Amino acid sequence: MDSDKPEDWFKLAFDAEDPEEKIEYFTLILEHEDLDPELWSDEAIALVWNNKGIALSFLGQDDEALECFKRSVRLNKNDVDVWCNMGAVLFKTGNNRAAIKCYNHVLKLDPTNENAWINKGDILGMMGAHNEAIECYSKVHKEIELDNKFAVVWNKKGLAYFGLGKYEAAAECFSRVLKIDPEHIDAIENLKVTMSRVKRMNDDMKYSGTSCI
Repeated sequence: MDSDKPEDWFKLAFDAEDPEEKIEYFTLILEHEDLDPELWSDEAIALVWNNKGIALSFLGQDDEALECFKRSVRLNKNDVDVWCNMGAVLFKTGNNRAAIKCYNHVLKLDPTNENAWINKGDILGMMGAHNEAIECYSKVHKEIELDNKFAVVWNKKGLAYFGLGKYEAAAECFSRVLKIDPEHIDAIENLKVTMSRVKRMNDDMKYSGTSCI
């Protein structure tokens, strides 16, 4: 160890590429018994716990990561990034309702938080709550949508409409994706499948309306 200063460990942790090395430095800070209170406020310690949690999550150590995020929010209840990280780990481990609670908390603090709306929508979609998912994705749309992130959201929204059997609305969403990103492979395939469903639905309606005299 080249330094015995927690401030240097913090920088070394951020510069390190290896998650295990990051965890080692963050642990040294958290176990240090004589931190300068002027430098290491509750918010600063919360940041260390959060970043240790991120590194643990990257290694697949989700239970340990979740404990770090919980410790972080005890020190700084208003850090939306930590609540989002906690929601992501809970979702990853199948705790969908607990994850939604995390994202709801984020949205109380920051009603325009796009990551929270998108992630909440993803969970609701997986739970089969497609209407609620669509409402979440709709919160993200902007007047001018040129970023690929918006293409992803339109694609998710299209899949939610598809799940509801609203194929024309789904096709419109997939078309919006292709306006932003004409080479979006998923949207191209999704649009093909959706248009096939629309055609089949129209054909069924045509035949069902034919009567013999």
